[in-house]
Amino acid sequence: MTARLHPPSDAKSQITIFGRSYNPLLGIQDVPDSDAPILIANGWINAASGTTSSQSGATASRPLNPKKGATFIDVTLGVNIIFDGKVWRNAATGVAV
Repeated sequence: MTARLHPPSDAKSQITIFGRSYNPLLGIQDVPDSDAPILIANGWINAASGTTSSQSGATASRPLNPKKGATFIDVTLGVNIIFDGKVWRNAATGVAV
């Protein structure tokens, strides 16, 4: 899985984690879950919730057994979604997706 992160507004240089480089000048980036906590510790912000708990990916890669309240950035639909315990819903409209 991946997490979608915003670079910090004051970041000037790239950061390398486990051999992968992230350039803040490129804007929002999808990063492996293993890199997300390190980037967040360096000022990057999770696009969905501001925490390390949210993930991103295509509709087909949504978590199979999410907990109620889990968030996911569905890059196929281009929206943040939240699991209500039964179905995924558009976080902004409440419509099931």
